[in-house]
Amino acid sequence: MTVAERRNYQILDDIFRSGASDCFQQVSSADNGSPQFLKLNIGGTSFMILIDAILRADTTTFLSRFVQLTHTARLKVADAYISADDAYYFQRSPTSFEAVFQYYATGVVHRPSEICPASFLSELDFWRISHQHVGSCCADIIPQKREEEKEEEKVDDTTFDKLMCGKLRRRMWTFLERPGSSMQAKAFELSSTLFVAISVMGLSFGTIPDFQVTHLMPPHNETVVLPNGTVTVVQKVEQMRVEHPAFVFTERICIAFFTVEYCLRFFAAPRKLRFALKPLNLVDLLAIVPFYLELLLTLCGVDDRKLRDLRWAFLVVRILRVLRVIRIIKLGRFSSGLQTFGMTLQRSQKQLQMMTIVLLTGVVFFSTMIYFLEKDEEGTPFTSIPAAYWWCIVTMTTVGYGDAVPATTMGKIIASAAIMCGVLVLALPITIIVDNFIKVAQDEQQAEQQKNDQQSEQLALEAMLNAHD
Repeated sequence: MTVAERRNYQILDDIFRSGASDCFQQVSSADNGSPQFLKLNIGGTSFMILIDAILRADTTTFLSRFVQLTHTARLKVADAYISADDAYYFQRSPTSFEAVFQYYATGVVHRPSEICPASFLSELDFWRISHQHVGSCCADIIPQKREEEKEEEKVDDTTFDKLMCGKLRRRMWTFLERPGSSMQAKAFELSSTLFVAISVMGLSFGTIPDFQVTHLMPPHNETVVLPNGTVTVVQKVEQMRVEHPAFVFTERICIAFFTVEYCLRFFAAPRKLRFALKPLNLVDLLAIVPFYLELLLTLCGVDDRKLRDLRWAFLVVRILRVLRVIRIIKLGRFSSGLQTFGMTLQRSQKQLQMMTIVLLTGVVFFSTMIYFLEKDEEGTPFTSIPAAYWWCIVTMTTVGYGDAVPATTMGKIIASAAIMCGVLVLALPITIIVDNFIKVAQDEQQAEQQKNDQQSEQLALEAMLNAHD
């Protein structure tokens, strides 16, 4: 027996890349009318595969290339050669190879039930069999392909070579965008998460009346008509309840941190426009812009009193203040759970669209029915079809606030039908969405396991090479 090195597929690729003529031979499916076989011994179990079946399969598979080699070249690729049986030995799982043997026999791959999905996919990768040949009944084990970054959007060490301050920006980019690169980067990630939590908690607790203080507005003159008809001018001072100064100070510290973080990310980014247009970076920007807009209005002398006179401007400022809560989405940058949830929603787009369309159809239908049945009742809340939309949405989603209820018998029958339809509309897609969530979580686990397996194989190979040296 001639023992070969491990990493068989790498040796096979090296032989094909070298293109040495003495390593290849002409292979035919039959010799003098008799079929030709490739004899293999996989983990102690013998297999005989028709060479004709191998040649008719995908030409990129491991065995398709293996049969084209000479006997000497095959000895380099196989783990061993058993001369008594004229069989090439590979130290792989014979149970998993049953699926490979089945592929060359039928063209379809089926996973044995007792084999771990990740281990089975690893075997398919070793024998270079595409996942597209896996049967539809076993297709749930195949991880969904993630959208790969476009070539121009990929960032690696060579991206910064020709940029100004390239070395500094590369180190800064690694520090900010790859938390696992060092302990300092991990600590910065935790600090950023902590500031987000403090900011959101400060925004929430600042609305509690016990944590607010009274703020006197600048006095202003107001014309008042007395009961006797006399017109007089009275000076009034309005009071406002505002956040405690401690919350304002905390907010400014958090804004300062977010501003520094965004500026550093923007400076380190090799492509500024693409960086600015990414969703999470837009969230980062929206989290700090309202503060600076309010500060700019204050510096321009526009206070809350003047804003009240300009209703549209006051509404804009309120919207800007509400946007402060958007910073909680920043946690999605660091939370694998939120990322998994986002991927689940992305994979469930069709189900969500179906649920939305069916729900809207039911809302319009049942709202119209309940309006015409209830509009003549005294004190009815169903004063129009749009007014009935709220009742129908609450009913079909099985929330049932009870703020609007039908009074007639036919109205109650329609409400019962709306409830039953709502249960069906929600139950059917939700089961698919839950299944997609489980698949996404399994894909994440398989990807992590494959990554760990590759690292372990790399360490084992390095240890073998060091031992030989």
